[in-house]
Amino acid sequence: MQGLGLRSLLCAAAQELVSNGKTFTRVEEKLSWMDALRYCRGHYTDLADLQSMNSMSSMMSLFSLTSGSQAWIGLFYNARIGGLSWSSGSTFTTPIWSSLPVFKEGICATLFSAYIIPNLGAASCAHQMPFVCYHDPLETRYNLEEPVLSLTTTPQPEVVQIGRRTFKRFNQGMTWQSALLYCRTHHTDLADLQMVTDEADMEALKSITSETEAWIGLYFNAASGSLSWSSDMGASIPTWLQVPKFGTGLCAGLRTYVRYIPRVYSVVCALLQPFICFYDPSVGHRQWAALPQLIPAPSSEVTEGKAPRPAIPSEESGTGVRGTTADKQADHVSRSNHPESPGKTPAPESEQFFGILKADFTIPAVMDLEDMKDQFLSEIHEVLKQTLGDEQFRLKWVGFEVNKK
Repeated sequence: MQGLGLRSLLCAAAQELVSNGKTFTRVEEKLSWMDALRYCRGHYTDLADLQSMNSMSSMMSLFSLTSGSQAWIGLFYNARIGGLSWSSGSTFTTPIWSSLPVFKEGICATLFSAYIIPNLGAASCAHQMPFVCYHDPLETRYNLEEPVLSLTTTPQPEVVQIGRRTFKRFNQGMTWQSALLYCRTHHTDLADLQMVTDEADMEALKSITSETEAWIGLYFNAASGSLSWSSDMGASIPTWLQVPKFGTGLCAGLRTYVRYIPRVYSVVCALLQPFICFYDPSVGHRQWAALPQLIPAPSSEVTEGKAPRPAIPSEESGTGVRGTTADKQADHVSRSNHPESPGKTPAPESEQFFGILKADFTIPAVMDLEDMKDQFLSEIHEVLKQTLGDEQFRLKWVGFEVNKK
């Protein structure tokens, strides 16, 4: 990659971890997986090989390198063998500290944290994101081959023309609102699919979808209590999208599976997802358009101890709600009408909203939950901040109970 050496002047190492004689460094500059690999091999040893970190203690030390945002590590789907490999050459075995996401050709592994637990993720290798390198002074490596990420030389199309509109998929992960602002500035808006009605158009759209949900312009409008398109160009929803139930804080992700036509799934708007923009030359850019209302506006009619209920979904039923950590956080936020629960939650001050957030955690038995409450609160705070935007809120740790089921 031309100019990659110059980029070392721009890369700032944010976090470091020393384990078993190896130094792991997280670099915040965003590169594709292959460019990150070239950088790590040029300045360290390789992209992070975590094969030796397969114990509870090493899992906890990994937390220092993780954040809510994903970062590349050296694990990838090796198209030559049809399975997972480490770019360093180590043999891969499934770690005990994370479940394994779905991998296929062109997909590489990421590291991120859910609460305080490091997890493995998966993303298109072309996506640009931070990365983790490692340096081992005992390793001397020469003439390393580059991994085979794909057996095909022609990439999947990322742009498609449907009528007068141009649709383009971006694999960079953004929240729904951030993707909307990007699309309105550089294109017209997040994808509006109202005009995609015939089979040929659906097949064309399928060429830029994958098994990973990508944001489109459909969202739950908290002001109207129903689904809306962010483009403000109409309110019709094609039946082929098979729209599931939606509620407050949920936006539409489009994905396909095997040979089937794309369909819509409801996803928490604060998650980082790929996205699809569209450009309509008759409309142009829409960077000055008003932002959609994703959460209810505060109401002066709300009384002490009560908070507005999410609007009842009005769309046809379905089972497309995505079950991720952030989804669970959204699902378990409940607005309580019973502030008098003894020994649990103090009564709120008059005319203030309050809620009880219940979160389910699965953690190793060796951990002391009380010792980790600050880290739990910090993780939850970041997710709520993305969901609620500028709305002020405060979190207080009340306690925990063990589910003995």
